[in-house]
Amino acid sequence: MFDNLKEDLKRFSVEDCFSIRVCIAGILSPGFQAITVYRFFNWCHRWHIPTQPLRYFVERLIEITTGISIPACCKIGKGLRIHHFGGIIFHPDTVVGDYCTIYQGVTFGDRGGYGGAPTVCNNVLIGTGAKLIGDIRVEDNCKVGANVVLNTNMEKNTMAIVNPCYFKTIDD
Repeated sequence: MFDNLKEDLKRFSVEDCFSIRVCIAGILSPGFQAITVYRFFNWCHRWHIPTQPLRYFVERLIEITTGISIPACCKIGKGLRIHHFGGIIFHPDTVVGDYCTIYQGVTFGDRGGYGGAPTVCNNVLIGTGAKLIGDIRVEDNCKVGANVVLNTNMEKNTMAIVNPCYFKTIDD
């Protein structure tokens, strides 16, 4: 747990310099606060340490204050960076690899109660407002652009930048 938090905190460093300034920036970041709560309760979840009802109240408080909802049963690798405040929702079965970056307004969801949750591999950047829906896999080093609704797999080193648009002529 602490090694993962240290790697999460290192993502706030502009260079390879780890300093007090980096620690303060991390501690004041809503994304890091949400990740810290997730890491603690995920550790308890994996070790079968009962934390209810405390976990429920703390997760709701974090969700209200940061706008980020990360259930304790998600699987998230080290070095996660959440940029900016709010609107980030994780499905409980979501898997996120190491050193991923997530911007505001991102949703990891299922297909309305069925269809599984996304798996995101390592070094993936997910842009503002992106929605990853269903049992899909986003491979290493991918970039998901802003406002993309992704419901298919992505191969390594690819970028999703626009939603497919279909136009139909309307007859009067």
